[in-house]
Amino acid sequence: MLSPTHLFLIPPTLLLCLLIRRLITNLFFHPLSSFPAPFYTRLSSLPLAILSLLGREPVFLYNLTKKYPSARAIRITPTLLFFPHASSLKPIYWSPTHNHKGSLYGTGALGPTSLFSTIPADDHKALRKSLGGAHWSVSYLKTSQEPRIDSLVTSLVNQLSLLPPDHEPFQMGDKLAQFAADVMTLLVFGKPWGFIAHDRDERRLLTAFRESLPMFSFAARCNSFRELILSSARMRGLVMPKVDDKTGSGYLASQAKLAVAQREQEREEGVEEEGKVRDYLDYTLDARDSKGEPLTKAQKEAHATLLIQAGADTTGSGLGAVLRLMLEHRECLDKARKEIEAAEERRLLSTPVLYEETKQHLPYFVACIKEGLRLNPPAPNLFGRIILEKGGTVIDGVHVPQGAEVCSHPYAVGRDPEVYGPDAEAFKPERWLGDDEKHRAEMEAANFVFSMGPRVCLGKEIAIMEMYKVLPEIVRRFDFDVVSAGRYVDRGGVAFNKDLKLRVRRRA
Repeated sequence: MLSPTHLFLIPPTLLLCLLIRRLITNLFFHPLSSFPAPFYTRLSSLPLAILSLLGREPVFLYNLTKKYPSARAIRITPTLLFFPHASSLKPIYWSPTHNHKGSLYGTGALGPTSLFSTIPADDHKALRKSLGGAHWSVSYLKTSQEPRIDSLVTSLVNQLSLLPPDHEPFQMGDKLAQFAADVMTLLVFGKPWGFIAHDRDERRLLTAFRESLPMFSFAARCNSFRELILSSARMRGLVMPKVDDKTGSGYLASQAKLAVAQREQEREEGVEEEGKVRDYLDYTLDARDSKGEPLTKAQKEAHATLLIQAGADTTGSGLGAVLRLMLEHRECLDKARKEIEAAEERRLLSTPVLYEETKQHLPYFVACIKEGLRLNPPAPNLFGRIILEKGGTVIDGVHVPQGAEVCSHPYAVGRDPEVYGPDAEAFKPERWLGDDEKHRAEMEAANFVFSMGPRVCLGKEIAIMEMYKVLPEIVRRFDFDVVSAGRYVDRGGVAFNKDLKLRVRRRA
């Protein structure tokens, strides 16, 4: 007869047996067991989750490409294959059969379902058609939105110009993130929140976003955490922002809720501001799902926050990374400045500089931007896709079984020596200006900074427009004293520039 002590030991013993069975299966009998991988990533998804939590994921993945130089795919969790070469991008992200997102997006950890978190390909296609049409093309943005962005660029330049010569050094990365947040709130709600005007992180929106990244990072990588914790609505409620929060994403959600209600009421009453430029909220209210039905109230509110959450801090990070790398390589900064001065002498630049002017007349500066984003991508995330084809598929010469999750990574693929050469780790804008058109086309095709394919970043064009406008303008107007060089920091698949402290002086 079993004693009470023995009965007490039965549940933990069963759990231990199940754990051992799962580990043995992952090691020896899993469909992905033949792929190269460190021992610990074969066993569990926990090691990758911890590495991401510590901000070491990008370097870890890049180092794997050196440890397994001949591998076309590396197993980085029991169920996830990492493809490190640019040649894998097209078959993964452009294939219509691989447009089914990974398991994180169905957990509710990202809030109500939006374009970003929609898993099925057909549902995403319908939403993308409504929300990602011609109104996000460069031609439309230049006509409708660029003059409004010009006012924010001018405000930033004026604010920096008023600083006294002996002013305290400030975090330039944070300043550029505030500029990007103003642009995004302008495009979504019709007016900026005043990050630049008030010289602060309004309602701690950017700070709170960064503080939330470790939890989302862990959830995205650790399968057990998603299965055991985030599958519970009660547990999600303990960690998710709330609409009654006075700061951060919760406050943003409350403002989206108010904005949707107000805009719908105005439509019902036939109130329409004369000459109003349609904003992203307008397109959200007009959007239809795959069945042709309007979005639910929760979906409208989720989409009203999407661009700000996904595009404010990341665009600011991209702006800061490019400037930081140019300051680290003064010869590149000097060359870019001489290019601006030559264009000014020919009266080719407006004040502030226009997107098309940078594109046409400042090719070296454009190359600096591309090179900075390549080396320091603002969203170094794992963009997972599930293989649904019966019998699996072939990616970059590798057979991948059905049910596996596959991904690439901007930080690692941006250093692929097969595309960028043996000096792929060097900041070298000239690589984008060579005479070899075929090679330039290969590099452009390997550009994974904003993802690619049907799920390419919705705000890609506006992010590029911001970079082509504000970076040349501040390099044109200011000299920089670097107090702290700063560094590129990853937090759960989103990067930022930490401790980039500068003093600026208005140029003659």
